[in-house]
This record gives sequence, C-alpha cells and structure tokens, in this order.
Amino acid sequence: MQRLLIRMILISFIVSLFPALSLSAESGWNETGVKVGFQVSSRFKYFRQYEAFAVYGLPWDWRGSSGWGLAPNANISLGILNGGAQNEFISSLGTAIVFNKPGPGFSTDLGINANILNRRRFAGQDFGSLLQFGAYLGVNYRLENGVKIGYRLQHISNGHIFYPNGTPNPGLDLHMAGISYVF
Repeated sequence: MQRLLIRMILISFIVSLFPALSLSAESGWNETGVKVGFQVSSRFKYFRQYEAFAVYGLPWDWRGSSGWGLAPNANISLGILNGGAQNEFISSLGTAIVFNKPGPGFSTDLGINANILNRRRFAGQDFGSLLQFGAYLGVNYRLENGVKIGYRLQHISNGHIFYPNGTPNPGLDLHMAGISYVF
C-alpha cells in the first residue's frame, strides 16, 4: 500500500504541474460543496466524516476532439471526523485528475490528499500520527443546472511514510457521498 500511495502522489503531482504537454484551460475556483462519509467496515470504531470542500481548476487540461479529456485540479476541505460520541477536526489539501467532458454528464476522478487531524488518538483509536495521506476514486454526475452529485471510495492512513513501521497505522476506508455546485 505504501508504494502504491507514493506512486499515486508522484504521478498526480507530475501530471498536475507539467503544463508543457497540455492545452490552456480556465483556472480558478470552480466548485464548492459538502460530503458525508461512512466507514466501509467497523473493524475498530465506527467513524463518519462530514466536510465542506472547494475545488480549484488548474490552468491546463488534455482533451480530444470529442471534448472528453483529463483535467487536473487542487482541492481543499474542512470537516469533522466523528467516532462514536467524539468529534475531531480533519482538513485536507490535495490534487486530482478528472476525466470528463465539459458541461452536464458523468465524470470520474482520482486524487491524493494530505490530511491533518487535530488529535492522533480519539474515540479509542490510535491513528499513529496527525498527518494522514489520502487516496480516492470517485464517480460523479453533473446536472444541467450545475449541481453535481458524487460518490467516492476514500482511504486515509499515515502510510508509514514519515513514521517508523512500529507506529500504528489502522487506516480508514470511507464511502463518501457529496453534492456540490459547479460554477
């Protein structure tokens, strides 16, 4: 898992930051919304996540003549991670590659995030560190009026990237559902 996470991080940043092979696209804040997530399995405690997010479109994309193509973006979120009766703060900053066609219709996204928890231990669970890395795969549908609904399978863990192998790394897999508005 650690090697896969490192590869996803490197590929996402390289593709997002390498404009030489791309066509110019509009950049700027282009989406905002909310998500709610439920833990895939309850092998430890049962966690839920609630977040508000915003997406910043980066100034390049790769598109075919049909309009379908890849577009990188940056994203930020602020939220609550709930474990039982305890709520803690979680935030994220990351990049994603979106496969879409401008306008209404389906899209997919693949992304990576750096997540910050305000506490390493809560709700009886030791996450091993305040810094957690995230990876996700999502599918979305954008309506004609700019409203977008989506689903993503999201994984966060410390990945033992900056921490010794003896550090706890339970990870957390979540089903996330969201609704947003695309400007």
